[in-house]
Amino acid sequence: MRLEELTWPDFDEVKRRVDTVVIPVGSVEAHGRHLPLGTDTFAPLEIAKRVDERVRELGREVLIAPPVWYGHTFVLNVYPGTINVGGDAFKAYMHGIMREFAAEGFRRIVLLNGHGGNYSPLVLAAEEVAEEFPDVEVWLINWWIDFREDVLSICSSQGHAGQDETSVILAVRPELVKMERATGGKSKSKVRRIKRDIGLELFPDGVNDDPSLATAEKGLFLSW
Repeated sequence: MRLEELTWPDFDEVKRRVDTVVIPVGSVEAHGRHLPLGTDTFAPLEIAKRVDERVRELGREVLIAPPVWYGHTFVLNVYPGTINVGGDAFKAYMHGIMREFAAEGFRRIVLLNGHGGNYSPLVLAAEEVAEEFPDVEVWLINWWIDFREDVLSICSSQGHAGQDETSVILAVRPELVKMERATGGKSKSKVRRIKRDIGLELFPDGVNDDPSLATAEKGLFLSW
């Protein structure tokens, strides 16, 4: 059930029986030369859709909120098309969204996050909401981290614009993938280094993995 498709009287009725809202959160940023800028949002959007379908099969309901497209993406901001929202602004925005759902009466807020840079601001925003609303719990799900074992049981590697992400987009938005441009490799740093152009070192061409082994079949399993 999608929030944006409801009228306000419909929403008022829904919130009386539904206690969980799912918010897909992503980013607009470079993902190699082969994936669309919206990759980190397309993935959680598809997962949210499938969660909704599965929950309905079980005879229950969740509310799927419109996605948050823009995220905190400092590292990839060196590439054209990356739209970076500062950490404080992103935290405040997410806090405002979650606070409104809590005030409407939802007791469980699921953040279905598709972008690593969002993690810290989301945690801080969720903690503030939890302090204000003691009967509300926030679930922060980072699909590529929290289900890493599952991902690596399907893909031989994972990384930004790599085999796992490319497989997911091949499955859900294949018309947007340019596999003829899909090249890359792993770049590592033993410590976390923060400087303005670090993305050029850690994500050459906006990639940190080899996407060449990606397939739509792998993506179907990953997005389920």
